[in-house]
Amino acid sequence: MSTSSTQDVSRRAGDLSRTGRDFVVEDAGLRRLRYHLLRLTLAGLTHPEVDDLTEYAALAFANADITAKADTIRRRADASRLAVAIVDVVERTGPPDVRGQVMLGAVLGAHAGLGPDQPDDRSTEAVLGAIGGAVAAATTGLVTEMIDQVGITDYLAVET
Repeated sequence: MSTSSTQDVSRRAGDLSRTGRDFVVEDAGLRRLRYHLLRLTLAGLTHPEVDDLTEYAALAFANADITAKADTIRRRADASRLAVAIVDVVERTGPPDVRGQVMLGAVLGAHAGLGPDQPDDRSTEAVLGAIGGAVAAATTGLVTEMIDQVGITDYLAVET
């Protein structure tokens, strides 16, 4: 992503976030992960990847071995950058007992790349959103625990 593209994204961050949130809320009403994944076909996921990622999520939430399904997704001749990114962050961001939440964070975060402007950048923006969503899902509990320990006033203090 070029510097000018990064600046464009930073100026559209609020709009991208709102659009992504609106899509997530709309799809959540259908009560299936599959619909969140189908929406991500706008950012390059293929329909076979939707099926594979749905199965991958079931394995992740069950704390099962995800390796074989991840390899299947990565080895597809037509593997999208977004599908590869999702399986990569799930495997590398946190222990097995949080993989389901990381998967969900990555999928929901990827919706930030679905803004109406610059459809050529959707895949890149969705991958970046997936990474951010995965990090947030993997670490929010830890940070919340720290806030509970020190108190919100100390946590937000300007001075150390």
